[in-house]
Amino acid sequence: MKQENIDWNDVWKELMAGQQTADKEGNNALWNKKDNAERFWKRSQGNSQITENTLRELPLTPGSRVLDIGAGPGRLALPIAERVAHVTAVEPAEGMKDLLLENMAKQRISNINCVSKRWEDIDVANDLEGTYDLVIASFSLGMPDIREAILKMEQASSKYVYLYWFAGGTPWEEHSVNLWPKLYGKSYVCGPKCDVLYNVLYGMDIYPDMRVFPLEYTNLFSSMDEAMDFFRSRYVIETQEQEAILLNYLGKMLVQENGHFVERGISIRVRICWEKN
Repeated sequence: MKQENIDWNDVWKELMAGQQTADKEGNNALWNKKDNAERFWKRSQGNSQITENTLRELPLTPGSRVLDIGAGPGRLALPIAERVAHVTAVEPAEGMKDLLLENMAKQRISNINCVSKRWEDIDVANDLEGTYDLVIASFSLGMPDIREAILKMEQASSKYVYLYWFAGGTPWEEHSVNLWPKLYGKSYVCGPKCDVLYNVLYGMDIYPDMRVFPLEYTNLFSSMDEAMDFFRSRYVIETQEQEAILLNYLGKMLVQENGHFVERGISIRVRICWEKN
């Protein structure tokens, strides 16, 4: 098949559907749990330099109105709110949204409006507050129809759209690829990456600027029990056999350093942005 005959949005749909079918937990179910949201928040605060690097490249002004899609507990929404006039945070997962509201109260931030819906369920005209100078979706592109999602982002934006996504496989996908056959007797399907996203944009006559960068992370666990709790939240463990499989995997994967069990990983990320014509 010639490349010009490929519908890249269909490629995205197929890969996303395969991943979501294989995924035993699901992102919303995972992040509906408050303790998982708190773990995510704690890890993001330990990588504050990453957030600062992102903030430096965003086109923010004191008068900006910003839409943050998949805002989570506020990793970007909170510091952005300190720099701009208004932020609308779209976050469907209850655990993430509740933690965002708590963080807003602690930091006495009042210029963030939370919309608790999936982006694919958002009605731009009725659920949002006009248009935004900047629409940002940071590692939150788990939408089944990415072309439709981007069209709505364009509708919501008066100027800029900034997307952050993955280039190549991630360490957590590698864990799933290794574990799925043993835990569930089937293969794990990895989701679509930035190559598919770029081609969808290209087919929409959007020619974005792109920046590729590596991102390292470290997870520290004080005990194997804590590590099991963390990784167990990503899988559905229903039998003692599955529990033993996960424990054996972590025993081989984690490294012991200074009294901690340590997971280190590196993934390649990409920033894709454009200014509306």
